Amino acid sequence: MLKEYDKAWAIYQESLSILPLPLLSWEFYNLPRAEQKEFNNIQANWSEKVDYAKVKNSKPLAVLVTDANLKIIFASTNITEMNGYDYKEIIGNSPKMFQGKDTSLESRKNIRIAVENLQPFKEVILNYKKNGETYLCQIEAYPKFDKQGNFVNYIAFETAA
Repeated sequence: MLKEYDKAWAIYQESLSILPLPLLSWEFYNLPRAEQKEFNNIQANWSEKVDYAKVKNSKPLAVLVTDANLKIIFASTNITEMNGYDYKEIIGNSPKMFQGKDTSLESRKNIRIAVENLQPFKEVILNYKKNGETYLCQIEAYPKFDKQGNFVNYIAFETAA
């Protein structure tokens, strides 16, 4: 009886237009990153909160957050669409990693002055994708402070212009 079942099953499988594959892992799909939770953990001690879901749903923005040393601690997953880098490749690096030889010195200077003075800024800058292509990136960034008024993060909202 079991052999007949196996034969019938094999005939059925061969008649399908798709090829069934054996289960190699219990990870059926790449689980979505808990981006919202990560972001909320970062902003837990900010004096002013950002509604991440509202920001992500209102415009196609990439969101970057740096620590006080200006190292990236958060990058939204849609950063890949903008520049080809996976968010995991970006964490721990400076946003300067996107700049290159043709990036405007004036734009760099404007950003540097704003960051040194802990001021918000809006700048369009020539950045480089992972594959070396250039793109114009509109950056709108804000310093974030904790409840005691200490600088803790910069948050940047970026779009390819």
